Amino acid sequence: MLYHVVMKYLGVDFGLKKIGLAVSEGEFASPWQIVKVKNIPDAVGKIGSIIEKGSFPKVIVGLPEGKMEKNVIGFVKALKKRGFEVETAPETLSSKRALKSMIEQGVRQKKRREEDAYSAAEILQQFLDNQ
Repeated sequence: MLYHVVMKYLGVDFGLKKIGLAVSEGEFASPWQIVKVKNIPDAVGKIGSIIEKGSFPKVIVGLPEGKMEKNVIGFVKALKKRGFEVETAPETLSSKRALKSMIEQGVRQKKRREEDAYSAAEILQQFLDNQ
């Protein structure tokens, strides 16, 4: 008998003030939560704790182009240094796709402040689709 092993992933949309998180235990990514952070070391500590508590074997971090790219690479290196398995995935247009998706789903404007979690889900879903 063949058993299909379901991988559990944490998707991350990194920001210097807030980080969107998404989860997947199968083929589909779901927006999960937003974590407020003060700086990169604070972000590494908070996200590291979430990875440990959630027992996520793999973390997918959206990699932007431009000014934020260096910050994201530093964040990813710091997580890897702590022993986590981290991959990056292109995050081009994830925020726009997330907003479009939220509007299509009828998400109220007040709730759209959680756009970062939806962006994380877009990043993670794109990664899953390419597996």
